[in-house]
Amino acid sequence: MPSFSHYSKLYLEFKKHELKFSTLDKYTHIITDRLDPVFGDKKILEIRPSDIKRWLYSTDDIGAKSKRIYLGVLSGIFQEALYDEVIQRNPIRVIKLPKLTTPKIKPFDPDEVYKIMNYAKNDNYRYYLAIAFYTGMRSGEIMALKKSDIDLKKLTITVQRTRSRYGESSPKTQYSIREIPIIELLKPYILELYNKHDHEYLLITQYGEPYRDNAVFQKQFWKPALEHLNIPYRRPYNTRHTYATNMLYNNLVTPVQLSQLLGHANTQMVFDVYVNYLDKFNDNFNRCINMYK
Repeated sequence: MPSFSHYSKLYLEFKKHELKFSTLDKYTHIITDRLDPVFGDKKILEIRPSDIKRWLYSTDDIGAKSKRIYLGVLSGIFQEALYDEVIQRNPIRVIKLPKLTTPKIKPFDPDEVYKIMNYAKNDNYRYYLAIAFYTGMRSGEIMALKKSDIDLKKLTITVQRTRSRYGESSPKTQYSIREIPIIELLKPYILELYNKHDHEYLLITQYGEPYRDNAVFQKQFWKPALEHLNIPYRRPYNTRHTYATNMLYNNLVTPVQLSQLLGHANTQMVFDVYVNYLDKFNDNFNRCINMYK
């Protein structure tokens, strides 16, 4: 009778042809670090839903989102055994998914944005911050920008790829391929960077190569800057949250428009994360209005 590890290896073998390398690497670590140590030696036919529940409820060092991903990988492994008719049903089908809670965000306020931007002395880091704060683009999308993605006549940026330590690939989802307007605040940075060199990529290292990811910015500039400015640490990804909340708070876009600018499939994330965050600011509500006059 085949073991769980037999099908976990088979699952990864098949996924090599279906997944981006970054996702495959994540799934590989989930299986080798989390799943195989628990279920690997067991015969896959003998693994019961109660075994999975016991493992799931005893795993307390990850959140609900990660648990859902783990269960998705588990389901895929059991599905391979189901296809081979080794098992009669996929036990994950009867496991209740952990409830997701709205992620808590803490955007930078305008004063913090001003301080962070003005403290940036390195040119490439300053360009990176400007694009991040004024477009809400993900760091990988910024690193992958080419001059051909910049339309100086229409004043737009086309997002169509991303870069990471795994290389260059298509963006996170099909909705991430999008067009973003270059606002007046960003325009001087884009023009300066565009005319600075002849390389096809917009941001390049001192060695004339595109950045692999934003790790060098985070280590050398981001963390030290926040410490120096006495600003509580937040990930560079928070520039995206800051862009989103300020665009909504200042009534510059609708939730639908914001979801398109951020590259979301729909407005659910915008309402769950950003609108809910802004709803906390009821202290500023104008109580003198006469809505029926």
